[in-house]
Amino acid sequence: MRGHIAGSIVAAIIAAGCGSSSSGPAVHGPMETTQTGSGEGGSAGPNGEDGGPPTEGASDAASPSGSDAADGRAPDEGAAATDGPVGDGAPQGSSAWTLGYYAVWDEPANGGFYPLSAIDWGALTHVATAFYLPDGSGGWASGSFDDATASQIITAAHAHGKKAIASIGGSGSGPSFEGSSAQANRSKFVTSLEALVTMGYDGLDIDWEGGNLTTAQDQSLEQSLVMAIRSASPGIILSMTAGYENENNLDDLSFYGTLAPSLDRVNLMTYGMSGAWEGWQSWHSSPLHWNHVSSTPTGIDSSVAHYLAAGVPAAKLGIGAGFYGECYTSPVTAPVQMLGGSTVSASDGTMSYRNIMSSYYSPAAAKYDSTADVPYLTLTGSNSQGCTYVTYENATSLTAKGTWAKQQGLGGVIVWTISEGYDSAGSGVAAQNPLLEALHTALE
Repeated sequence: MRGHIAGSIVAAIIAAGCGSSSSGPAVHGPMETTQTGSGEGGSAGPNGEDGGPPTEGASDAASPSGSDAADGRAPDEGAAATDGPVGDGAPQGSSAWTLGYYAVWDEPANGGFYPLSAIDWGALTHVATAFYLPDGSGGWASGSFDDATASQIITAAHAHGKKAIASIGGSGSGPSFEGSSAQANRSKFVTSLEALVTMGYDGLDIDWEGGNLTTAQDQSLEQSLVMAIRSASPGIILSMTAGYENENNLDDLSFYGTLAPSLDRVNLMTYGMSGAWEGWQSWHSSPLHWNHVSSTPTGIDSSVAHYLAAGVPAAKLGIGAGFYGECYTSPVTAPVQMLGGSTVSASDGTMSYRNIMSSYYSPAAAKYDSTADVPYLTLTGSNSQGCTYVTYENATSLTAKGTWAKQQGLGGVIVWTISEGYDSAGSGVAAQNPLLEALHTALE
């Protein structure tokens, strides 16, 4: 589907509901093309809700999830607490995933800056191509990942002994999932999904975000879809994304515990976890530890605890790392400050790690929050986005995340997106992907 005019492709993705300027944290969407962007940024609320804090951390249905499927066996209900699928691409002696998302707009032919040759296969176990967009009728919408690039990625992944997964959906995809998963269209939709497996993909990643129905209706449809996929292809890798939790407004996560035996991973999108919302103070985009302050009600550790309590086995639960940050404007200069009119002026895409290091970072501005285990920058605001506080990830925080995930026995870490951590000036692929290298080393 992808041609040589990148703008029309990104526009098609946005039109299909895969990210917009109103999308917020815990959402997968295309990178920003303006100040507020077409990704997960601006001052908008989560899951497409303008101006409010996250109230549906798990999104309406479920979102980028574990069985013994990858070795050709049907999911074993009694093996939910095992180390995960055999031969799923994880490092020898470990079941931990390092899954990186490669987006349709990353490819240079589409205006991106991350050629396939730059992928650091040594630091990945899985690559997920994002996105295949449901059209609401069982087929694919314009702007979906193209077959030619997909074939190249699949071939390269397999040549390096890694797994390639097709990611389905993205930000705002819920309504299209609802239509495609309805009984009248489900068989056609499963056939479309199976065609991706026939193409050579090792599995599917269900990234259902948002929707027009109730949470219960969406979850019923999604469960029926997962069961239909498992029936058609019991041996494939099957993962699902889910949102982080707002400690002030917790979700009923029992759905994930119920569905976990049929999945290889439930991966939490634990990035974009802060915003300039009413009742909040400034906070971090991807804090490893919650500070137990009600005005900064998010943390990876607290979200993981809730999913574990809901019955998702630790070995099937993944956390997320965002290779991008968030830019707060004046008067905020650090975490846990009153907003005082501050907004988040830029996020995913515009505030990629690559851009932060080239246009915002200086040793004098760099600080580290040892409680949350994440870095940040304190700036004057004399930059293109008016940033006075930038929350982001670096090698230190990613080492901490990987080490913590391993200590907790979690299933691994997903990265949105690997391209945003790319430094073309590095001498060699490993040096060009420093964040990915740090994360992978910690998970080994």
